[in-house]
Amino acid sequence: MNSFEDTPTQDPTFTSNDDAAEDDDDDEEEDDEEEEDEEDDDATAPRNYNNADDKHLHINAVPNLDSLTGLRDLSSDVVCWQLSSAKPGNGVEQILDDSTETYWQSDGQAQPHWMQVHFSRRVAISHVCLYLDFHLDESYTPKKVSVQAGMTQQDLWDAIPVVELTEPSGWCILRLQAPPDPLDDLGGGDEEDGSPAQDKENGDNDHLLGATAFSQSYKNVIRAHLIRISIQSMHQNGRDTHVRKLRLFGPRMNQWSSSEPMQISSPNNSLQHPVVERTRTFEMGHWFPSIR
Repeated sequence: MNSFEDTPTQDPTFTSNDDAAEDDDDDEEEDDEEEEDEEDDDATAPRNYNNADDKHLHINAVPNLDSLTGLRDLSSDVVCWQLSSAKPGNGVEQILDDSTETYWQSDGQAQPHWMQVHFSRRVAISHVCLYLDFHLDESYTPKKVSVQAGMTQQDLWDAIPVVELTEPSGWCILRLQAPPDPLDDLGGGDEEDGSPAQDKENGDNDHLLGATAFSQSYKNVIRAHLIRISIQSMHQNGRDTHVRKLRLFGPRMNQWSSSEPMQISSPNNSLQHPVVERTRTFEMGHWFPSIR
């Protein structure tokens, strides 16, 4: 059943906080009023996704999905597709058909725009694929995208914190990243700052929830009932977005159960990354062995 829900409209306005300083002759009451206005501005400021401290994964679009040959299309396991908003005639049906000429167009100023996929059961998911075309869509083209996964909307965690796209025209292949297996930390070691072992020494367990999403110890297969793809920003400061196609892939059962490492192509189709033989999967904060 295809459906979409409108999210409550949020006030998109933001007042800059760079007013000129008042003259020394201004009375104390006017200064107090200005300080209150500045505090209000800071409180309502939107999150800055261009912050240099944020970790962004940059990927390039590819013309096809040949690099995912052997993986399973998960469309048959989906029971509900949801959109944050949609312009009439540019909704779920258009994002799922086989034509790259059709697309979903959001219809609302509230950001982020999102697509939500509900599965009939817990499924193993490794890749989320978006077909985008900057040459046709320009300011509607997504620039920063994040992916969350979970069992319900209340326990979503970052499978991909932020991916940055630069004028993509083609398929953008996003590899999901599960939090590290806690058993990987038992051996200790002299990892660099920011590694799971270093975080553990500092008493910081955020990596278990996906905070250090680009650690080498991350696996590329998760199990979840729900996937949410959020469009955080568009090119050229666009407000609404176009996404032409959405596909989700995961390992086939024989791959998931095999004793041999499963090969999954990287987004740029230039490297092969084996998933470890110890095929365990992360769900609900714990690692579970695969069914053999």
